[in-house]
Amino acid sequence: MSDLARKDLFVCLGIWLALEIVCFAILPALHLGQTRSSLQGWFLLSVLMGMGGASLMAASTQLDQFFQFQQEIGRQNQMLRLLLVAVVSWLGLIGIGFPLLVGSLQVFGKVFELLKS
Repeated sequence: MSDLARKDLFVCLGIWLALEIVCFAILPALHLGQTRSSLQGWFLLSVLMGMGGASLMAASTQLDQFFQFQQEIGRQNQMLRLLLVAVVSWLGLIGIGFPLLVGSLQVFGKVFELLKS
């Protein structure tokens, strides 16, 4: 793994960990979301998606660096390779940002619950 891919991996893991703490520790503690016991399934899914997303981000960096060293790339193949790197990167971002989706659902669920009553 290159230094840039390793840096991307650790930065993405740090961002994901911060989102995990906010969404699964702070929001339930402030009673802005569901209880911790009801979030256990979401937490396990978030752990898998976050680690997978960080790995995909590092893999996309590694893929991009690998493709840059390929000298004889046709225009058609180069576009496909760039598309592959972009898709892998976006999948990684979705995995890293998954706790943000869960936290948003918690907060908006609480807001709508308060508006109903």
